[in-house]
Amino acid sequence: MQNTIWTKAVLFIGILGLLGCDNELDVAADWKEIAIVYGAINPSVDKNYVRIQRAYLDETTSALAFSSLGDSLYFDSLVVYVDEFQNGQFTQRIDLSKVDGNLIGIPKDTGIFYSDENILYELNAVLKASLFATDWSYRLTIQNPKTGYVATATTSSLGNIQARSPISPTGGSVYISANNNHVVPVIFQEAKHARAYRVAMNIVVEETKIDNPSEKEIKNLEWVLINSGKTKELRGFNDANYKVLSAGFFATLKSNLEVDNTVERRLVSYDLVYYGISDDFNTFLSVLQPSNTIVQKKPEFTNIDNGLGIFTSRNITIFDNRIFNATILPEIQSSPITEDLGFVK
Repeated sequence: MQNTIWTKAVLFIGILGLLGCDNELDVAADWKEIAIVYGAINPSVDKNYVRIQRAYLDETTSALAFSSLGDSLYFDSLVVYVDEFQNGQFTQRIDLSKVDGNLIGIPKDTGIFYSDENILYELNAVLKASLFATDWSYRLTIQNPKTGYVATATTSSLGNIQARSPISPTGGSVYISANNNHVVPVIFQEAKHARAYRVAMNIVVEETKIDNPSEKEIKNLEWVLINSGKTKELRGFNDANYKVLSAGFFATLKSNLEVDNTVERRLVSYDLVYYGISDDFNTFLSVLQPSNTIVQKKPEFTNIDNGLGIFTSRNITIFDNRIFNATILPEIQSSPITEDLGFVK
């Protein structure tokens, strides 16, 4: 009984205290300079790009009111560089230059955010892929010389895969059959530091108007053979072995091409693309996936020290401009899924 009375007394005093307090709620924290960073370096390309923007907040105005202002999204001036390390030993410093992606073929989508410029920081140097006994890592540093603000992040460079099937650097072709049980073997050696792989075929189809053969259109379709295939371990050099149903190829054609009796279609070529991503990158993508539970709040993930976002590594291997096996056209023409799509030799 005494405990009950004491509990009620404490609650009553607490309520009086709340009633006597200022009822204004400050929902905005003190302003803090924060860089928001997105970058995924790729040692298989000549140039890499890092997006660096600034967080912004106003106590009296909606954030949407500032989204269309360039100086709300971008810093006035930054010093950005990457330090390269071989097995933990510094080897070189690479300065990044500020560029407008809109002017170099990397346009920013229009929308509620400012898009007159697409400010990026260009890393114009060939980066090195990690090898069996050699680790290459890269540390990004962002400095604001006006305020002294500094943000950093480090990532290990992914190694290169060794593709073996269905194609490899020495040749090979993808054999596809309309047989429902037929599989395409996808075999490769996993790269060092890779956590997951995505393998896709980019299919190039040419459409020609039957009544006007000079009128042609190129269409690019994507058949995803492997989506987020996890590696056995981060040290790499294990064999990945997948068996992918050929039925996915025919389903891709059907879902992307409408029946049109006014055109003839031809397979031109295809690229087979292996996308390898780091452990951090895989975690980041997993966090972004839609929730299938009642809990919709997303956990935050960042590997930026004194900032937000991600600076990570990927490695993309492309076998491009490959010609389809001659046996594939009869398979397309005979499959009940694709027989009405007008493919010819």
